Amino acid sequence: MKILFLHALAEPELGGGAEMTLWTLMRGLRDSGHEPVLLATSDNAGLGKTEREGITVWQGGIRNVYWPYHKKRPAAPWRLVWHALDSYNRWMQGYIRKVVRYERPDVASLHNLPGWSVASWRTLADVGCPTVQVLHDYYSICVRSTMRCEKTNCARQCIRCRAFRVPHGILSRKVNAVVGVSKYVLDAHRKHGYFAGVPIQRVIHNARAAEALGLDTFVREEPHMGVQFGYIGGLSEAKGVETLIKAYQAAELPGSKLLIAGSGKEDYERYLRAKVDDDHIRLLGYVSPREFYPQVDVVVVPSLWNEPLGMVVAEALAFGKPVIGSRRGGIPEMIRDGENGLLFEPEAPGELKAALEALQDDTLRARLTELARPSARPFLDMAGWVDTYEALYREVVSESAVSPQAGS
Repeated sequence: MKILFLHALAEPELGGGAEMTLWTLMRGLRDSGHEPVLLATSDNAGLGKTEREGITVWQGGIRNVYWPYHKKRPAAPWRLVWHALDSYNRWMQGYIRKVVRYERPDVASLHNLPGWSVASWRTLADVGCPTVQVLHDYYSICVRSTMRCEKTNCARQCIRCRAFRVPHGILSRKVNAVVGVSKYVLDAHRKHGYFAGVPIQRVIHNARAAEALGLDTFVREEPHMGVQFGYIGGLSEAKGVETLIKAYQAAELPGSKLLIAGSGKEDYERYLRAKVDDDHIRLLGYVSPREFYPQVDVVVVPSLWNEPLGMVVAEALAFGKPVIGSRRGGIPEMIRDGENGLLFEPEAPGELKAALEALQDDTLRARLTELARPSARPFLDMAGWVDTYEALYREVVSESAVSPQAGS
């Protein structure tokens, strides 16, 4: 099969978990004999074609007021204009039509759509290309893609999101299949009336290749004294990094350290560094998983927003590290409380502090550590994961041939 992947960003090194998942899937399909083709946005004008790792990569220059993947955040008025145009960006659709005409894919696999907008759902239906939408976040519901506003998780769409998402619910019915990377993220969309009547609706948790994490070779643990707690990921308020720092500073954790790996917006990084005046807390900047996990005993995933899945949990478990995770989004779908980690409620005062202190206990930590790596096996089953997507794409192609969508 030739599979067209539509995504916002082509370069995995510039993105995060969604980009890593996308490229892992494309590589797996390539190695299984399929032909993945990526179409992504770019800061350069026009439509260009390159190749990366044996995969054809098309990039269309953004037709909006700015490209949203620069490190510095644009001013609020420009962001408002950007979201207004991105609500239904008809100016980007010509790229999709040209690439579909040239590549003639059997099926399109849509991932993160900022820049393309959900106009792509209509475009692909109109050109008769069967479509699978994979939900990595809440972009279709929320202009921030997080369902979080003013440090509060949103139970429903706010007025601004309803205004900028007027066509989305109806257009979501044009896809042939929808996949949630967690049950939580799929249910969140269905709760808002999205994908009603879409015949194929699945939950497929993400997977990671062991060799990409550095697990295909021997990983030596770094010797250290005391319990080393660790955080790895983006540095932002919604990720709960500041919450973790405060809980750690309040906890009784003699001899311990907290290692924080990752990067974020420049202003927030400066803010965090100003908060850290403790020799036991270190901000490391970017560190690869293989370098980071051997340095720590316990990984903390303190997300305040409803993380769609949070693959850092699976990565930590794969390295044999128990995880303290928040009861947010898809995180509880990966942590079995008291077996391979501990769950805490971020809004309950003291729960994170208590979890940190609990894992000072050598016996409890050893028991959770023993069960961590076995619980990661489903998330490392690359062959099974790729086969699941391959079967889904074949099903969509077969079903669309029998019952083509109206308007396609």
